[in-house]
Amino acid sequence: MTCAATDSKITLASAPGKVLVVGGYLVLDRNYTGLVVGTNACLYSTVQTTALDLSNSDYAFGAADVPITVISPQFESAWWKYAFDTKANTLTQYDSADQGSNGFVQIVLQTTLALVNTRSPDALCTLLANPVPAQHRVGLKILLTADNDFYSQREALAKVGATLTSQSLEQLPAMAKTGKTLGNVHKTGLGSSAAMVTSLVASILVHFGVLSKHDLCENNKQSCTATKGMQLVHNIAQYAHCLAQGKVGSGFDVSAAVYGSHVYRRFSPTVLEAAMSENSSIAELVLATSPENIGWNSEVAPVVIPPRLTLRLADVDTGSNTPSMVKKVLLWQKSNPEQAALLWASLDAANNYIGQVWSSLVEASCSNSTEYNSAIDWCSVRPSSEWKSDMDAVGNPTRALLVNLVDGILRVRQLQRELGENAGVPIEPPKQTRLLDACMTVPGVCMAAVPGAGGYDAIFCIVLSQESGNAVERVWSEWTEMSVGPLLAKQASSGVSVLDSKLYPSLMAMLE
Repeated sequence: MTCAATDSKITLASAPGKVLVVGGYLVLDRNYTGLVVGTNACLYSTVQTTALDLSNSDYAFGAADVPITVISPQFESAWWKYAFDTKANTLTQYDSADQGSNGFVQIVLQTTLALVNTRSPDALCTLLANPVPAQHRVGLKILLTADNDFYSQREALAKVGATLTSQSLEQLPAMAKTGKTLGNVHKTGLGSSAAMVTSLVASILVHFGVLSKHDLCENNKQSCTATKGMQLVHNIAQYAHCLAQGKVGSGFDVSAAVYGSHVYRRFSPTVLEAAMSENSSIAELVLATSPENIGWNSEVAPVVIPPRLTLRLADVDTGSNTPSMVKKVLLWQKSNPEQAALLWASLDAANNYIGQVWSSLVEASCSNSTEYNSAIDWCSVRPSSEWKSDMDAVGNPTRALLVNLVDGILRVRQLQRELGENAGVPIEPPKQTRLLDACMTVPGVCMAAVPGAGGYDAIFCIVLSQESGNAVERVWSEWTEMSVGPLLAKQASSGVSVLDSKLYPSLMAMLE
């Protein structure tokens, strides 16, 4: 991604979606970790300083009020208008397309602008001093958009008589209109709310100079200032996301949106208790979100999928109620502490093993690329059941590691099914088991499982070649027990980034 050119009027930030490969349920507990992979499907937040026409507004703007218009053109009736009072540090929604609200957007704006106003008091007030035509006022226009994979494209393809394939998805316009309201759209589970919150926080902080755009550029993220800048985005986004959800979750989805692919250990919820209380002050918010606050004890260990291994995702057209599933699992854990502790320990070991094998494969690709590529080529044209039957595998470290990876994910799946049976929750229901087993018979497939909390929503596969990916997609398209459709998203290591708006003319056109 390209760093943004100097532009004081438009700031564009993106944040990736996520796939929790292993660590579902355990990631809620700080004693355990989860392996989360960021995707190249992103949410985009564009902030523009512009003169807004207020002639049709009945709202009585005060002298200290900054007008804000937020639009999300991929949805029906998706615009909201606000006024931010720079003296009182409060946000008021005064209009919307359907007189409804958007809690996530409203909380991000309230939180981030209040912090901007506290950290850099002149930044927002400067807007109000700009000369403008009558019945206009300088304010913010904010555009929220997403890559297509965050939302099901089944209906869009059906309308044009197209089949549910990658080739058909590639023909759809980028950031296509969903034809639905935000509340009715079918999401694919990539973490759209966390990515939106993160990208919007980042774009506002950079727009008003609290952070430098260089802090969120891919080539500069290892510097000391960039690390603190990323931490500030992370802390604010975690706070806003938790407040909008009404609870402190594990935070892995926001962490993935900020940092990309990594092994994640959650933060202690106590860091947000004071700031999330009913009558919290701006001082408590500043303290809670500060990069210097040692209460933020989450751990992020960067990880990459080994070379030539590619993530493939599928949307399954059968919904699951994730909050209900989590509640039942936690209730079973509380009611059966000894049995749960043993199962948690087994799952933790199995989950960690996947990450260890990935790391070993990365090392193998560096230490002996010829042997590594030869093993990938050999395994990519054979089903995994044949990989350890050949005597040559004894002297081939990479092939042995791929066998270990297959055994590892099968062990994870076995334990997930055991957890589901104990808690009475369909973590890997029989329909998904049959689908995943069918995927594992495809030549070149080394992993197949349900991501995150499991259920019927989605599956992922990791394949060794384009041909393997195509073959997996054919299994999905021919599957009759459930409707299974591909997503275009693949793995990506980068997290939140500031982009050069000039390289995104279609987004800029939406601002006009």
